[in-house]
Amino acid sequence: MNTDMINLIYSISVKLLELNTNLSVSEAVSEAMSTFNIDQMSELDVFNNIVNNLNLFRNTKQENAHVLDDQEITPWLHTVSSDKYYSDRYYTYLQNEERLPARVVDVMKRTNEDILERLGNPNIDTPFKRQGLVVGNVQSGKTANYLSLINLAADYDYKLIILITGIHNNLRSQTQKRVNKGFIGVNSEEQKLTGVGVTNNPVLDKEIKAKQPHCLTSLTEDFSGKIRKTTAVRLENAKNPVIMVIKKNHHTLGNVIKWLRNNEQGQRFINEPVLIIDDEADNASINTSKHPNETTKINGQIRETFNLFRQGSYIGYTATPFANIFIDPANHDEALADDLFPKHFIFTLVPPSNYLGPAQFFLGEDGEPNYDSPYVEFIQDNEDSIPLKKPKDFVLTELPKSLTLALYEYLVTIVIKSVRSVSNKHTSMLINISHKTQEQADAQYLVSQTLEEIRLAVKFHGAKPQQERLKNPHLEGLYRKFLPHLNKQNVDELFTQLQKVIDSVKVRVINSESKDKLDYDNYENGLNVIAIGGYSLSRGFTLEGLTISYLIRNTAMADTLLQMGRWFGYREQYDDLCKLYIPDASFEWYAFIAQSIEELRSEFSIMEQNGLTPAEFGLKVRTSNTGLLITARNKMHHTEAVTLSESFSEEAFTLRGIALNNLLSQRKLFTDFALKSADLYGFKPVYNYVRAENDKQFHLIQKVGIDEVINLLNEYEHSIDDNGRKEALISYIEEREDELATWDIAIHKSYLGENALSQVRTFAKSCYHSDHVKTADGGGRILRPWEEAFGLTDEQYASAEQQKEKSKVKQTARFYRRNRSRPLLVLKSFDLYVGSKKEGDKKGDDPKYQDVPAYAISFPKSSNHNPVSYLVNKVFMEDYFGDEDESDEMEEGYE
Repeated sequence: MNTDMINLIYSISVKLLELNTNLSVSEAVSEAMSTFNIDQMSELDVFNNIVNNLNLFRNTKQENAHVLDDQEITPWLHTVSSDKYYSDRYYTYLQNEERLPARVVDVMKRTNEDILERLGNPNIDTPFKRQGLVVGNVQSGKTANYLSLINLAADYDYKLIILITGIHNNLRSQTQKRVNKGFIGVNSEEQKLTGVGVTNNPVLDKEIKAKQPHCLTSLTEDFSGKIRKTTAVRLENAKNPVIMVIKKNHHTLGNVIKWLRNNEQGQRFINEPVLIIDDEADNASINTSKHPNETTKINGQIRETFNLFRQGSYIGYTATPFANIFIDPANHDEALADDLFPKHFIFTLVPPSNYLGPAQFFLGEDGEPNYDSPYVEFIQDNEDSIPLKKPKDFVLTELPKSLTLALYEYLVTIVIKSVRSVSNKHTSMLINISHKTQEQADAQYLVSQTLEEIRLAVKFHGAKPQQERLKNPHLEGLYRKFLPHLNKQNVDELFTQLQKVIDSVKVRVINSESKDKLDYDNYENGLNVIAIGGYSLSRGFTLEGLTISYLIRNTAMADTLLQMGRWFGYREQYDDLCKLYIPDASFEWYAFIAQSIEELRSEFSIMEQNGLTPAEFGLKVRTSNTGLLITARNKMHHTEAVTLSESFSEEAFTLRGIALNNLLSQRKLFTDFALKSADLYGFKPVYNYVRAENDKQFHLIQKVGIDEVINLLNEYEHSIDDNGRKEALISYIEEREDELATWDIAIHKSYLGENALSQVRTFAKSCYHSDHVKTADGGGRILRPWEEAFGLTDEQYASAEQQKEKSKVKQTARFYRRNRSRPLLVLKSFDLYVGSKKEGDKKGDDPKYQDVPAYAISFPKSSNHNPVSYLVNKVFMEDYFGDEDESDEMEEGYE
């Protein structure tokens, strides 16, 4: 059955369900198929596929977006008469062709109307400049959302739309294709109707042609000098909206500026209103100049473009809302150098319930790292062949065994998707092991060799009896990957299907030097491709039907790691087939980032309820653990050391690492402190509210003096990972000696001479160094959320729980801090293990380090909002992050 017929049956089924709410999905599909005399049993795969999609269509949940405004908005959409031609056809296309759930489309529509209300009204003569930001999620449908805004902006008379994509050609082309489908309705290369332009109605075809937007770019051509000189479109004469989809490149932006200046007609400003959408707004758009009175090229050109118009709205889109976006607008030097701060509004989009993101991949329901994640396989054999830290003369000559296993698993996913008749017929595998083009080419050669060995084994031995098959190592490996699916499928049938599809698998390198492309549209029956790349397969780029990802990259930067996450997104009918192969050290970082994101999104929700502004959220991001480290990374381009500022008001201070040199003396320090404090102030059991009993590991000492706490912190040996933070922490406490005069201390019972098990923590082998272990702490590795309730009164705890319920935020610890009257110091004892095993599953292994002392602090809110500062240097940054191999600037031999 062809695609058009399947789509028609789907659309009719939707209508039937709307007309008769008592009808089941199966009944609706059966009735729709019978309209065309199609027998359900003879097309069972099609029937099941449509039923699955409709169930998703009806059952997906979608929450509303959240927003922070700098001031009260003045709604204006209701004052403008619009037929909503562009947006109505777009939303119809999303539901009927893209099959987005109705609830998702409804929230998208309302969200983008809300965004447009906050942009300027182009129908009045008053000049305006509006700046905002939309924060999405990696691979969550950001493009679909800004296409919604583009269509609405066209409906409400924005004349020019400049869509600035990422820095790579493949992303610009991919975005152009989506704009063709979602807004223009025509594929310019073939002058063929596509997406929103496809109808079977001659009357509508005439209207589509009459209202077709002018597009100044195409799939193959950016806004070049040639187009600038030859285009006949002039803004003042254009009847329909004008759009260009351009790469974030200074040559392209220069051409745009020259063309626009030619449209000025001798006037100071261009009269036609512009909407500038800056996709991946944290990449290349940010001013990183080391001189306060200068701007980087692209940043300056975007601002120059924006400032050519009397009426203009600039809106950035990003999935990595970290500190480099939020350059401090209150800081004179930085504000002067970067005027793209989203000062008027920030929206955060909530992904629908069927989205698989960082939390689903790396965290459990308790918000802690999930080492048993069904989506993760740990790479433990790469150091001999693809080390994380490569020597300068490194040459890739062999593949780790784990990569061969990943290839087996990828081939199995092609077969299982085929058997299930999954609607997304493409099946991709991602291999990201280097940013160097030569190493990517070497990987392509080695992967192709291995794939050919597997292909020959399947072709010549795949049809043999099972016992014969298992004698071949490749077929045995494939069989092991088939095992989880054998309850529903016969192994002989699976190998037969593999024989049919294995010849179709392509191995392609995607980078700036390669001619390979991911031309999914040219494969009507699906492209099966192993894509090898680095930068070009990161930001914004979508790998269709991605099932298996293999990643070995030596970076700890949150924004970089997240953008490598092409495996996030929507995997209807095959989410159980998806796997990410990564080293355990990378897992630790991804879990940390996932926790950071959840924390920031929760903070945003609370700030929205409290009516706070974009500037205040920017401050929150910059002073978060993740934001601080990214700020340091960015500024380290220009200096040997940088100063960071941090505030601990209503925050938890947790160690980024634990020193391992003098553990006995460190334990003695805690023991002496505990015994002396207990003698002076007494101690009592600490109540664990979560478990509704006295805690088995801690006692509580209350109203301990500030000087004793400061002495303890001064004497505790901190690791290099907290370079400078100890002094900043102590300064913060001393500057608030009145607010923090007395403390609650939760003390592990072992420091008071009682028997108590140490808590277990597991860290990757690469986290351990000769004198310290990196904890990659996202807030829960050292300090557990429920421990922050230690010392609260029953009234304070009840108040915190009520505030949590009212805010609809899962994480409770922030509310414990908000209701705390005294700071809480927690003295802990850990048994540290190596590996990637879940707590309590050590199978008799001995800990690498036993009874390790560490601490954390839960601070109440302070009336003193001044942050404390500390210095970090390049040595610290290199030690903390490893070799930084990601950059917005491309060099020869790199992508």
